[in-house]
Amino acid sequence: MTAKVKPHQDITIISLGGTLDIEYTQAFNKACLEQFQSKKLIFNMEKANFVGSTGIQTFTDTLRALAPIAPQGLKMVCVGVEFKRIFQNLEIQNLEIFDSEASAIGSFTGPQLPA
Repeated sequence: MTAKVKPHQDITIISLGGTLDIEYTQAFNKACLEQFQSKKLIFNMEKANFVGSTGIQTFTDTLRALAPIAPQGLKMVCVGVEFKRIFQNLEIQNLEIFDSEASAIGSFTGPQLPA
């Protein structure tokens, strides 16, 4: 599993890639809870692969821990069918799924008012 972090104004976008397995998701969980508490977060799942329940369990634990303390909730983008089914069944509070980073960013910034 890889995680690339990029800032976009006051939003942090975390792009995940590869297989979510227990070996990497535990370290990811620790890093997220240390570095991204109370931040506006978008998780881009476009290049993430689902393999089994052990890695996804730790990943969903991370989402559950961050969602209540994230300003305006957590945003997920480019979520595959398997992941979407899991996230919807878990009913994680303050978690929204979007089709693109642009739409997720827009949900943080809201509609722009004319000058």
